[in-house]
Amino acid sequence: MHGMDPAARRALLRLRDPDGGSLQQLARMVVDQTTATPLRSLAAPRWIAGQLAAALEAGTRGDHLRAWVDRRIASERARWGEEQSPFRSYVPGEAMDPLRKLLGRAYAPEEELLFRLIDQPAIRGLIRTVLADVVHASRRRLGEVDGMLGGLGKRAARRSRGLLGNVGKNLGGMAENIVGAVREEVDTALDGRLTEFLQGATSEAVRTIARYASDPAHAESFGQLRLAILDVVLDTPIAELAQEADKLQPEDIVDVVVGGIRAAVQQPDFVPRIEERIAAVMEEAGDGTLGAWLAEVGLADVWIETTTELVTERLRAVVETTTFETWWGELHRSGSTPDPSDPSP
Repeated sequence: MHGMDPAARRALLRLRDPDGGSLQQLARMVVDQTTATPLRSLAAPRWIAGQLAAALEAGTRGDHLRAWVDRRIASERARWGEEQSPFRSYVPGEAMDPLRKLLGRAYAPEEELLFRLIDQPAIRGLIRTVLADVVHASRRRLGEVDGMLGGLGKRAARRSRGLLGNVGKNLGGMAENIVGAVREEVDTALDGRLTEFLQGATSEAVRTIARYASDPAHAESFGQLRLAILDVVLDTPIAELAQEADKLQPEDIVDVVVGGIRAAVQQPDFVPRIEERIAAVMEEAGDGTLGAWLAEVGLADVWIETTTELVTERLRAVVETTTFETWWGELHRSGSTPDPSDPSP
C-alpha cells in the first residue's frame, strides 16, 4: 500500500478486516439488489441459454468430469461413511416447516393413473408373496386342528374299550379317519386352485390399493404417512443413509446422466430451444422477482443469509489480492482511470 492515499488505505484496511462488517454489508447490498430485480431483467434469455450450453459442453467433454466425480464420490464416502449424526442435524431449520407443509398436504391421486403406476411386476410379486404366506399359514393352522382332533379320536378309542368294547374303538377310529379325509380333500383343493386364486386375488388387491389410496377420505392419512417417512429419514444416521445410497452405484448413474447431457447439447437446436423456454418462463413471471418467489415458499431468509455469506467470502478473497489493492489505489488517485490488469502502481 506504499504511496496510496491515506483515506484509501484506511478504507482498504476496513474492507480486509475479518472482524469488520463492511464487506458483509456490501455483499448484502448485492444480494438484496439481485433478489429485488425482476427475473426478466437479470439477464437476456439468449445469454443464459448460451452460457448453459457452454458449461454443459465443457463439463461433458472428455473424462475430466468423470474423474472429478469419482474423486468427489470417494471423498464423500470417506467423509460420511462413519458419521453417526442423524440427517436431521444437517437440514436447515428454516427449511423444515415448508418441507413438512409440502409433504403433509392432503392429496388424492386419480385412481386409474395410480393403478397403472403400481400395477407392475414388483408390486404384484410382493402382494402374491403376502397372500401365499397367509394361505400357507392357514393350512398350518388346519394341520394343528387335524392333529388335535385326530388325537382326540385315538384317546376316545382307548378310553372306550372297556366300556363299549369294539364300538368305542370303532367310533374313535372313525373320528380320526374323518379328520384325515377332510385334510386330504382341503390339501388337494388348495393345491389345485392356489395358483388360480393367487392370480385373481393379486389383481384385485392391486385395484383395491389404488382405490383406497385415491379416495379423498384417506388423503390426510397418506399425508401423515409421508411425514412419518420423512421423520424416519431425518432421524437415520448419515452413515446408514450413505450405505444405502452407495448401493445405487452412483458412478454408473453419473455415466448415464453425462451421456444424456452430451447427446442433448450436441443437438443443433439446443440453444434456441432452451432460449425459448427461458424466455417463456421470464415472460410468465412478468415483474415478479426472485425475492418474492422465495418469500412465497418461505425460503427468503435462509437463501438471503446463505447467499450473503457466499458472496462475502468471494469478495474477501478478491480484496486480499495485490491486483485489487493496485486497482483500489488507482481508483482513489486523482485524475486517473484504474486498470486492474496493470500491476504497476
